[in-house]
Amino acid sequence: MDILGWLWWLGSTLFTAILSVLWFLISGWVSALLQIALLVVVIYFLKYGWQRAPAEIWRRSRSFAGFFVGWIRAADPGLSSREAAQAVRVVKVKEFGDVNISTLLSLLMIVGLILAARI
Repeated sequence: MDILGWLWWLGSTLFTAILSVLWFLISGWVSALLQIALLVVVIYFLKYGWQRAPAEIWRRSRSFAGFFVGWIRAADPGLSSREAAQAVRVVKVKEFGDVNISTLLSLLMIVGLILAARI
């Protein structure tokens, strides 16, 4: 019977630890998003006044909500499925001299390391 108590303690401790880490990660995002939302609301109330601000917030948040839902569904805003099929373009083969962001960041890191080594 002692073994069941130890197993229960071990399982509940692991479960609690996992929930604590998960809550720590989620609470940071929720807090940041709430602070951003509060800042936006304060700016709208200062810009439009207390009578017009709620209507402006509602109007702007509806368009943002539509953008967010389209982003989650991976749909282009304002394009129907037929137009989206025609919007696909052919990407040419990389030519000599084409530089992407990854290459630029790698070169920047190498230059930074060289400069740090010289100091």
